[in-house]
Amino acid sequence: MSGAGGAGGGAAGAEPSAAALAQRQLDAYNAHDLEAFLLCYAEDVEVRRLPGGESIAAGRAGMRKVYGDLFASRPGRRADLLARMECGRFCVDHERVSDGPGTPDRFAVAIYECEGGWIRRVWFPPVAEEGPGGA
Repeated sequence: MSGAGGAGGGAAGAEPSAAALAQRQLDAYNAHDLEAFLLCYAEDVEVRRLPGGESIAAGRAGMRKVYGDLFASRPGRRADLLARMECGRFCVDHERVSDGPGTPDRFAVAIYECEGGWIRRVWFPPVAEEGPGGA
């Protein structure tokens, strides 16, 4: 399923931008639509923590397990985009992550590498428990 055109579809040879793919997966994440979420990612996607590169999920099958469990166990989970930067095939999102009313927000960064119409690699630096700028 990781052929040309990827999740972006559209005209032959047209690929969605890294920012468009990041937005598509964010929308699916917030809707807890696991199938739409997974369709943004290459079949052999790698999801890792920084700085050490520890694997969070390998392939769509690994993501299905991780994010399926997450969506089931945290029905109020959502991520709000605070800032986005795109440079070529890379997109960096700064997000506020919440599990719903009465839970503390966390602040996260996600780095997406996109190619061929798919998100191919994702890196997550450590999550911050405080707001932007240390607030």
